[in-house]
Amino acid sequence: MKSTLCLLLAVSFFALPHFAQAEEPDTLAVSEFTFKYGKPWIRQQVTSSMRAGQLTYDHEDENLADVDLVLYFFGQGQGGGIQANLDRWIGQFQGTPESKIEEKEMGGRKVSFLTAKGTFMESMGGPFSGDKTPKENYMMLAAILPSDQGAVFLKLTGPEASVEAMKAEFEKFAASPFAE
Repeated sequence: MKSTLCLLLAVSFFALPHFAQAEEPDTLAVSEFTFKYGKPWIRQQVTSSMRAGQLTYDHEDENLADVDLVLYFFGQGQGGGIQANLDRWIGQFQGTPESKIEEKEMGGRKVSFLTAKGTFMESMGGPFSGDKTPKENYMMLAAILPSDQGAVFLKLTGPEASVEAMKAEFEKFAASPFAE
């Protein structure tokens, strides 16, 4: 009797449709914020002690370059003010790039977003090196999430077509700590 019951249970289990469970998003905690992401974002080992996190957006399209997103957190009162960082990031472009700054209300905070396009002056020897290489037709997306513990800075730069193609995903990532 016992073996018949076990057999019936086993047959019933395999006869029932199996529903794929939704994959839980990966998370990255920086300061008080927990960012959520999934494919095509791939978490990377940080390449500098200044970085609080690093992800690569994996474009499956061979014509688009993969783009790295870097998260910075320096602590309370560190890292400079919002406008100073926005100005510094715009200044990483040659001349006067096409740029737009927006503030969006998220979770009761004003999150600042920057979009800049033009010739990016890529630093070849670290962030404070004078050795720079011009990268034409580049685009930067950045966001600053204010916090009493210190702002969290998100920044990515890459070829304009690659960055433009994933702009909505960047904004979704930046908003993820405030999503319910």
